[in-house]
Amino acid sequence: MLWSLHLFAIPGIAALIVFILARPQEFIPLLQRVPFLHVFTALAVLGWIIDVRLRRLQPIATPTLPWVIALLAWIVVGTAVLLPDQLIGRAVEMAILFALYGTISHGVQRFRTFQIVAGITAATCMFVTLVCLHQGLSPMQCVAGSESEGEGDVAGKPDGRLCEVNEQCRGPDAEPGFDYRCERVGAFGTYSVEGRVRYRGELHDPNEVALTISAGALSLMIAFALRNRKPLAVVLYGLGAALAMWTVYLTQSRGGMIAGMMVPGVYLVRRYGFKAILPAGMVAVPVLLLGGRSGESADVSTQLRYEAWGVGLDMFHHSPIFGVGARQFVEHHFLTAHNSYVLTLAELGFPGMVLFVAINYLSVKSLLVGLRELRDVPEAQVATVWGLSLLASMAGILFQINTLSFAYHSVLWIFLGLVGAWCSAIRYHRPDFRVKLTVRDLIIIVGACATYALVVLPVFLKTKGAL
Repeated sequence: MLWSLHLFAIPGIAALIVFILARPQEFIPLLQRVPFLHVFTALAVLGWIIDVRLRRLQPIATPTLPWVIALLAWIVVGTAVLLPDQLIGRAVEMAILFALYGTISHGVQRFRTFQIVAGITAATCMFVTLVCLHQGLSPMQCVAGSESEGEGDVAGKPDGRLCEVNEQCRGPDAEPGFDYRCERVGAFGTYSVEGRVRYRGELHDPNEVALTISAGALSLMIAFALRNRKPLAVVLYGLGAALAMWTVYLTQSRGGMIAGMMVPGVYLVRRYGFKAILPAGMVAVPVLLLGGRSGESADVSTQLRYEAWGVGLDMFHHSPIFGVGARQFVEHHFLTAHNSYVLTLAELGFPGMVLFVAINYLSVKSLLVGLRELRDVPEAQVATVWGLSLLASMAGILFQINTLSFAYHSVLWIFLGLVGAWCSAIRYHRPDFRVKLTVRDLIIIVGACATYALVVLPVFLKTKGAL
């Protein structure tokens, strides 16, 4: 553990994770005077360079590194071709994403260090969980400010008046010129949207909160419980996992609840095989029926997503190579894509979608290959525990990004970095460990993307009346 703390890259990586996910700079005024995200990005990169120079880290590429470079370079090239006036801003944004992924995946090359970074990620996600849980248990208050569900940041102002329905907030005590809603008000200026708990910053959407908690709190809490078998530790980690699942329930996110249940589902399949799917599904269905959104609001939200997918498909048809440019979907439609695969297809064209899918495909392949090769190695228990945890996290992420615009989201890139770090840690002990995309893999990826864009998505949208 002491060796891990002597790495110069770790403090910058830790601070970057905390400030990206928990966003303390948004509710602590003193922290708003310095651009800490840029400072910590620079510190993490500089720390990695120093560690390499001191030979505490090896400059060895992770399996996904070439494909990540290719994707981010494609985004920059597409911006230069389509929107040259936005080139600098987009290049800086992609550089920050690359630094986040690169420093985690290449600055962590031992399992002791991996556990530190995983612990920081889990602790930060548990902080978000507890804030959202407190919000969900708080009384309803009147909140001034107009906001559409899932759009914009937390900008409303609670006025302290208790309420039960929106109409109670529109009385003589209401400030003129404001639209009032009755919501649950939590700590650090957070409040719910239509009763659904959420956080702030990149996690202002309840669905994104649900995914982050499932992948970053629930899955990692289970892993820490398996690593530390002491009764008290198991109870504490188990309590953390239970609170995480409860908070996911309070988001009322249907996709988030499925992603949350997929986390223990991966463990069950690993332990008992695919025969565990049926009983797990029988437990999951009632939970989804009771906890997910339903009614007119949910139906309208679903239909709007289908319409956004149809618009995204039109963008692809008009520009199949470069798309319309990164971050440009909302310039052509009033909603974001609400689907990471549609988003990359529309904004980055077919090559961009292939690169995005290739990165996620290779990440999952690396976990599966590593777990298979280490299955019968007694001393590899630490690697298998963390590998299974990451596999559970990635399973939930890759499922739910079917309904989320997550391609450039920090949470996804943090976990891609953690998968790369896991591979780096294995290579430290087994230098012959190699995972690559084969020609067969590329054929599968390109074929799957083409089938999705040309057959599956159009047929599905036609059946839903969105084309």
